[in-house]
Amino acid sequence: MRIMLLLLFLFGTVSGLIAQQNDRLIGKLESARTRTEKVEALSELADSYREKNPNNVKLYAEEMISLAKGDSSQLAFAWGSYYLGDYFYLTNEFEQSIPHFERALVIFKSSASSKGIGEAASSLANVYFYLDRYKNALNYAESALDAYYKTGNLLKQSNVLTLICDIYTYMERYNQAIQYCVQSMKIKEEIQVEEDKEVTLNTIGLIYQELGTYNKAKEYLNNALEIAKSNGDSYNIATTYSNLGNLYILLEKSDSALMFFNKALEIDSIANDQSGLAYSYFDIGSLYKNQKKFRTALDYLERSQVLAIEQNMPELISRVSIELGDVYINQQEYNQAINELKRALVMAQRINSTNILKDVYQNLSKVYDAVGDKENALIYMRLYLLEAERKYKKDNTKAIAEIETIYKLDKKEQEIDLLKKEKSIEDLKTKQRKFFLYAAAAGILFLLILILILNNRNKLKNRTNKKLQLQNVEIVEQKEEIEAINEKLEEKSKSLANKNEQITDSINYARQIQESLLPAKSLLKEQFPNAFIYYKPKDIVSGDFYWHAEAGDKIALAIIDCTGHGVPGAFMTVLANSLLNQIILETGIHSPDLAISLLDQKIQQTLHQNQLGSASMDGLDIGLLFINKKKKVAEFTGAKIPLYVVKEGELSKVAADRYSVGSSQGLDKVFNKKEVKLEEGSMLYLSTDGYQDQFGGPNDKKFMKKNFYNFLTSISNLPPTEQEHALETQFQQWRGRNAQTDDILVVGIKV
Repeated sequence: MRIMLLLLFLFGTVSGLIAQQNDRLIGKLESARTRTEKVEALSELADSYREKNPNNVKLYAEEMISLAKGDSSQLAFAWGSYYLGDYFYLTNEFEQSIPHFERALVIFKSSASSKGIGEAASSLANVYFYLDRYKNALNYAESALDAYYKTGNLLKQSNVLTLICDIYTYMERYNQAIQYCVQSMKIKEEIQVEEDKEVTLNTIGLIYQELGTYNKAKEYLNNALEIAKSNGDSYNIATTYSNLGNLYILLEKSDSALMFFNKALEIDSIANDQSGLAYSYFDIGSLYKNQKKFRTALDYLERSQVLAIEQNMPELISRVSIELGDVYINQQEYNQAINELKRALVMAQRINSTNILKDVYQNLSKVYDAVGDKENALIYMRLYLLEAERKYKKDNTKAIAEIETIYKLDKKEQEIDLLKKEKSIEDLKTKQRKFFLYAAAAGILFLLILILILNNRNKLKNRTNKKLQLQNVEIVEQKEEIEAINEKLEEKSKSLANKNEQITDSINYARQIQESLLPAKSLLKEQFPNAFIYYKPKDIVSGDFYWHAEAGDKIALAIIDCTGHGVPGAFMTVLANSLLNQIILETGIHSPDLAISLLDQKIQQTLHQNQLGSASMDGLDIGLLFINKKKKVAEFTGAKIPLYVVKEGELSKVAADRYSVGSSQGLDKVFNKKEVKLEEGSMLYLSTDGYQDQFGGPNDKKFMKKNFYNFLTSISNLPPTEQEHALETQFQQWRGRNAQTDDILVVGIKV
């Protein structure tokens, strides 16, 4: 699918000014008196030179920045930064344009300039869309749309609505896409504007094509072609020809498709449009590949690949690499096929394209099967099926139900906190009442003394007695009231104790659920008699857990440190345990790097971290070992959890990758597999960070990694049970009276 971009000039301040206006604009600049007038004239001049001389755009941008006189908060500086970004966009240096547009956007926002926000945000949306970074593009496009709503500019609203429609189309969210396209068309019809209607019509046609409604797709694309020709926009004409060619391939009319592709290629060549040429070469190469004209296909596809890499087009790079891989498979050049498909895999993961990932997995399975690598063929076929069938949610229904149970317990923990606060308030009230009683007693004593003093005053005796009687009645009433309050407090205290007991029982039950998920320690010791597990949750339930199972001829062992501890951490452990069972036991993936990569994808899918606006950064750290006891070799992959090997009193560390599993951080995550030769008598250790992060010691500091390494080395020659005891003893001595900082998990295996 070729991108029908709403190019930045659609969002320019005074786009399409004819050359004759330049003299008028220069005169306007020379007559300008205020800084605002000069910036306005320079902006119009920059717009007038966009299409014919980008270097002039840069000169005018630098002049605007100089007008700010070093004050980066000025609108002159903002507009200068904006046009510098525009210059880099026009010269195809897209990555360099981003910081200038972003700097301009920050200043426009602080100055509440809706016009500037719209220009900068829409430009950033276009750049990120061109770079296939759809989430970023969508965020900026929505900001631009809000700004244009405030300015009331209907044409720009329409253009941004079309861009959002394009973005949703590439994200395969067609229902949302069509809504934005329809809104855009309504605005254009309302203001009677034909310019760039072909962009919206193209997108609607492509959506119908993706939905398999080919007649409607043809109708919209033909309408788009007519309007593009009448508007005379070469880029849009070429793009529509390309889209028609792809439609005719689906209609199994290859000759018509090739005719449309060649027309697009001719237009792109005349316009010297490098990105357009990349798509045209790709379209023609793919068509020849399907016709099994592999040499011709290879020529066009290689040309497309060169241009796509030069123009930084990750989606097209991945699609070209898939096609090249298919060509090489047909020519039995399997190593080249694998290289191309691995390139496609990296790019598809970068832009998170489900459709491309499915094609890559399927082709990798095909090529590994062709070379006789049945294990990898099976792995990639299973990955393909996982993507194709989208059965993930169904497979994890049980896990989600268990998570919901623990989530309810999280609410109960919050209730405990509220009850504790309530009790504190009641305690404060009790103290106040005691103070009142003491004060009342002191008052009574004072009155008695007063009565003795006044006793000899016969005239006041009766009056004083009556007063005392009334006060005594009040005191009795207050006493009765205090007794009643004490009874209520006692009832409240009993109720609070009952609630605490119920909630604690519920959390203890959650611990039983969590412990039932943990493999029995005895099972690990069956495989490794000289092994220990030192497991010490901070709270009743834990965010750390261990997992192991037999995986073919290997023993899989993992330790996992989930985000948080207590109930929030336990919430994640249920999900992680279910996913490990699915990936390793059900899917049969027995390679630690592939298992962790798939675990990363599935956690992001389950927690919706790859959706727009997601605030979830939950995830986990993991160290995963596959041990082949017969071959005495271990395969290890770690996500922030390394493997420690102690041999003959020397500790070596097998480093982990720097990424956590889950969360959208690090779009280019790569998890690496490392082989470790197992030598008799050596010790293998896996540990979460709870032990080394514990506060204590004479200076109340963390235990630290270095001390942890040294301690493991010092106890490595002891029997495993004694090592576990030594870890507990050292922990208690170091901690002293401090509370436990985090969950703790250390696993040791003697070879």
